[in-house]
Amino acid sequence: MNASVAGGDELPSVGNGAFRLDASVVVVVSLAIVFFAHHLLFMTVFVPAVILLRFVEWSRLSAKERGGALVPEIVFFAICTLLGGFNDWNSVVNHQIYDYTVPHYFPGFSSIPIWMLLFWGMILRFLATLFRWRRLSPPDAQRNTFRFSPREMPGLKVVAQLALVLITRQFIYRLWDDPILSWLPFLVAFGVYWALFEMSRHDWVIVGLFLIGGPLIEVLYIQVGALHRYHLGWLGGVPLWIALWWIVAALIWSDLAARLQRRLEMAFGASRARDHSDRALAAFTALEAPSNGERRRAF
Repeated sequence: MNASVAGGDELPSVGNGAFRLDASVVVVVSLAIVFFAHHLLFMTVFVPAVILLRFVEWSRLSAKERGGALVPEIVFFAICTLLGGFNDWNSVVNHQIYDYTVPHYFPGFSSIPIWMLLFWGMILRFLATLFRWRRLSPPDAQRNTFRFSPREMPGLKVVAQLALVLITRQFIYRLWDDPILSWLPFLVAFGVYWALFEMSRHDWVIVGLFLIGGPLIEVLYIQVGALHRYHLGWLGGVPLWIALWWIVAALIWSDLAARLQRRLEMAFGASRARDHSDRALAAFTALEAPSNGERRRAF
């Protein structure tokens, strides 16, 4: 891994086993989308079952391999599901910037199948695993500086990244059908990100992976699985703005996911450490204290 950044927050990484597990889940569900996306009952049962099995297998990995504890992992996955599911629901149901073309329950509430909303949680969780995979040499510490200042400003960096997300989402909600203005804000957002923050080798690896991988997976879902449909789908059914959005979103999620995971590990880990300390102290006291029989014999 890379050397730690002075003044930054130390970050865990994940091993090959954790990466293979999460990648396998995404691949298995993706294959199910390709062949069975229009079989509503099957997908509604299959996707949650695969994700549940993933948690069972994840809990059997060593702490060093998986990079965290079970309780923070459950909370993190729930947050991933809420974020991914809400973004998809808001984009499709509220703003109609793309459409799902598969069967779904509760049409009055959403045109997105429930299993897909859950799968978004797995997608964001897999991306967080990918970003911290040791094979990609992720940074050992959180980077909190800007190009224009060596000063550590973690709060400002988070705000700046969230602003890029919110601004680009507002643009696409209004300009999704414009052949130029639909994608231009995302290109500008990437330029702003590059101008504000130092791009590491790890960041450029992420850019390369998502420049190619993001659109290709969407093409598979669209052309073979007939999962959803975009307007202005020039790239095998994928619009240019989505290809650029994958890059910007990946860079930002790489940073925010690591911060969130670290916060959760600290919050739940501190409580867990106190419990372990109390139990250890009680056990030590019990060993040190003589029994009543021993006191009588000594007397």
